[in-house]
Amino acid sequence: MKFNLEIPIIVNRVRIEGPKAAREVDLIFDTGARHTSLSWELLEEIGYSPAKVKEKVSVITANGIVNAPFLRVKEISVRNLAVKHCSVICHSIPDMAEVEGLLGLSFMEKFKITLDFKKRELEII
Repeated sequence: MKFNLEIPIIVNRVRIEGPKAAREVDLIFDTGARHTSLSWELLEEIGYSPAKVKEKVSVITANGIVNAPFLRVKEISVRNLAVKHCSVICHSIPDMAEVEGLLGLSFMEKFKITLDFKKRELEII
């Protein structure tokens, strides 16, 4: 699947599935993020309780280091590409109301990713 390469790269209609519901959201494609990061509100909507998650990871953000809840969601899919039990952190991105988080390496590492800056294309296969 191919996307136009605009900065930031926003992947539209990423399906996040939880134990109670699924939602399609827009995420920023972030090759510098080890984990996919989803907003607190989104995780609660699809059936998770981030406040009760015992496992935390330290994450370096623009605002410093934060300890974020770490869990696995039932599935993350982008069109026909899916990762079951994908690890995510719970962290909302301030000032980014149009997206629900970051699509990080915990999703991307399962696929071949090509960034072609000359053609201005991102391809995931």
